[in-house]
Amino acid sequence: MGQRVYVKGKKTHAKDENFTQDNVGKEKERYQISIDLMSLKTLKDYDSFGRVGEFYFRADGEKMLKSRFPHKGVIKLQRNQTFTSKADMNIWSQFKTVRTGQEASVPIKVILREKDHLKKDQTIAEQVIEVKLPQVTAYVILQDADENTKAKLRIQATRTRY
Repeated sequence: MGQRVYVKGKKTHAKDENFTQDNVGKEKERYQISIDLMSLKTLKDYDSFGRVGEFYFRADGEKMLKSRFPHKGVIKLQRNQTFTSKADMNIWSQFKTVRTGQEASVPIKVILREKDHLKKDQTIAEQVIEVKLPQVTAYVILQDADENTKAKLRIQATRTRY
C-alpha cells in the first residue's frame, strides 16, 4: 500500500463537498432551539431522612428525542437552598429546519424529578413548552403545585446558518 502525499494544487476535497454557510437553501430557514437552566430552588425536604433532595431534569421532544440533565448524577439541594450557575446549563438543544414564512412551533416536555433510592423517582413538576420559531428569549418558571420547588428556564430559538 502506497502512502498518500499531499501535493500542492491537487484537489483533496470530497465529491460535492460544500463549505458554504447557508446550505439550507432560500426556501428554508434553520433554527437552533435551546432550553437552559438558570436556577433551581427548593423550600422542602424531599428526602425521608431530611438530608438533601436529589434533582434532575428530563426533556422529551418530537418523535423519540429525549434528554436528561445532568447526564450523570443529580443536583443536590437542601431545604431553602438555591442552585445557580455562571455557565449556561443546557437541558435541551436541537436544530429545526422549516419552510421560509411558515409558522412553526416545537413542543418540548420538561420534567423535574427527584431521585429516590427506596422507591420510584418522584415527578415534582412537568410542563410542555411550546417553542415558536423564531422566538425572542423567554423565561419560564417550572414549579410544583405547592410552589415549594421552582426552576427558572431560559427558552431561545435563534436563526442559524449552519
